[in-house]
Amino acid sequence: MLSSIQKLGMVILVASCIGSATNLLNPQPLIAQPKPEPKPEAKPEEGKRPPFCQGNPPTGRVKCNYEGGDNYEGNFVNGLPDGNGVYVYANGDRYEGQFRKGVPDGRGTFIFKDDARYTGVFQDGTMRSGTVVFPNGERYVGEFAVVRNVQTDAISSQPAGRGQFFYSNGDRYEGQFFAGSPFGPGVLVRKDGTRCSGRFFNQELDASVTCTFPNGTRYEGELRKGVPHGVGTMIDASGRRFPGVYRNGKRGFS
Repeated sequence: MLSSIQKLGMVILVASCIGSATNLLNPQPLIAQPKPEPKPEAKPEEGKRPPFCQGNPPTGRVKCNYEGGDNYEGNFVNGLPDGNGVYVYANGDRYEGQFRKGVPDGRGTFIFKDDARYTGVFQDGTMRSGTVVFPNGERYVGEFAVVRNVQTDAISSQPAGRGQFFYSNGDRYEGQFFAGSPFGPGVLVRKDGTRCSGRFFNQELDASVTCTFPNGTRYEGELRKGVPHGVGTMIDASGRRFPGVYRNGKRGFS
């Protein structure tokens, strides 16, 4: 059930600069990626051809075909996408929304060729808040932040802050995310009504929590992969306590 949240780092884009002539909108996988160098003005890259455009470049409505087979339709300002536009990639991906100075900025939707999609707010080419829907029906709703990889000095846009992840089996996690994973106070709600509230530590849903079950039983202790595992105490509906070490949801020894 964790496949999509583990792929958050591989699916959602970080958009780099778009140049008027040859610097194309380039969504990067949401893993650590080199920070694009600022480009103060749009110039053709050496050895690359400028796009073929119809309309009113460098400022106005245009339709452009790029050397790699990508297409853009929308507004240009000083030779850069600015305003509303649609960028269609040769590989089948598509971005629809607002641009500013050559990068997504404002409301937009990125649709991947595998039918995953992100809809939300972009700022300076990176995601800030919105919804990611995966082909298997799982989705993430919440905030994003730019994260820098301390080893490579690379940056990416990751789920961070308050968010919700809805699993295809009916479970959901609500709470804090950091660098793409659940981290901090949160609640795991199972489709059967089981509710675990506490501190979560990673995308595997390891946690220190209090769980309440539909039959009135309560568990206080550690979770591993979302189930009781480690030191904990099970308390039945009558109040009897069963402290011990749990393994994969079962009490091993006291």
